[in-house]
Amino acid sequence: MKQKWKWGLGIGVLAITLGAGVALMPQTVDYKTEAVSVETIENVYTFAGQVTNIDQETGRLFVDERDIGKVEEGDPLTIYVGALDLEIDATIESIADEAEPMTTPGATARYAMDVELPDIDGLRNGMTLEGSVVATRAEAVDTLSLDSITFEEEDAYVYVEGDDGPIKRQVELGITDGSRVEIKDGLDADRVLLLDEATSGGLMPPRIGGAQ
Repeated sequence: MKQKWKWGLGIGVLAITLGAGVALMPQTVDYKTEAVSVETIENVYTFAGQVTNIDQETGRLFVDERDIGKVEEGDPLTIYVGALDLEIDATIESIADEAEPMTTPGATARYAMDVELPDIDGLRNGMTLEGSVVATRAEAVDTLSLDSITFEEEDAYVYVEGDDGPIKRQVELGITDGSRVEIKDGLDADRVLLLDEATSGGLMPPRIGGAQ
């Protein structure tokens, strides 16, 4: 009987302690906020490759089959030479009609792009190259960070401040650079709420990241 009494007393004390703790928890919620920012956004595609022939000043990059329609022969591109920490301008000379042999099962096909390189001191055969092409560009547009966007199926939403708390508002998105995204419609100069999961009791809308 004494043992049961001790257990009962312990449980009662624990319940009172937890109850007091809940009662003492702050009732206010602090939200992180973000305002719309006017910026220029570029959607950039990158391609890896290497120097193939120093004498002829050529290199070869590889484009994924999903991006083959985004480049054409004669297109200018920017190439970064990692070994020299150097960025140079180049031109796509040709794009292969046939894909490279598959080496990994299930991998997507890659097509070789030969590029013309400028005469550069220190450039050697086999050095790695990273090419980039600006596919689309939007100048002086309303933007938000991707962290502030909530996605539900095909629709995008943000949370804005209302008189009685956060209000979900659908927005139309434009291009993204992988960090920020263009807001084409649905939002003016409202402050967007970034509901902090740590302070709002798990009300944080789903987040995404990454670039296209």
